[in-house]
Amino acid sequence: MKQQLNIVYRNWGISDRFNDGTIELNKNLNKYPKLKKAILAHEIGHTDQPGFTRKDFLHDISSPDKIDNFAMMTFILKHPSSLVQFLPFYYHKQRGMVFDANMIIVYSVIGIISLIGVVIGFLI
Repeated sequence: MKQQLNIVYRNWGISDRFNDGTIELNKNLNKYPKLKKAILAHEIGHTDQPGFTRKDFLHDISSPDKIDNFAMMTFILKHPSSLVQFLPFYYHKQRGMVFDANMIIVYSVIGIISLIGVVIGFLI
């Protein structure tokens, strides 16, 4: 049975979906209704399962919800506190430490590729 979703507005990040059915959105998204609608549709598509799930990961990398990249970049530049979204973990007053598995994967891949580049650089 699907639980009812609860939307909470905050001053930082862009958006997050938590397994208790809460979607947190940056309050400044109200100034960008098309972007907000696309982001909300994306977040609704996530599961309520705790932790990292294959379904949520696939949803993030191949989401059918088309988010306008130009509008997203405009939003990020005008609201720098939204950059918190790209941290692999952060502290949330109500939830404690929050880990974003997708960002952990992204930064791990970047780190591994960088390390390989450094090793190759030393070998040449």
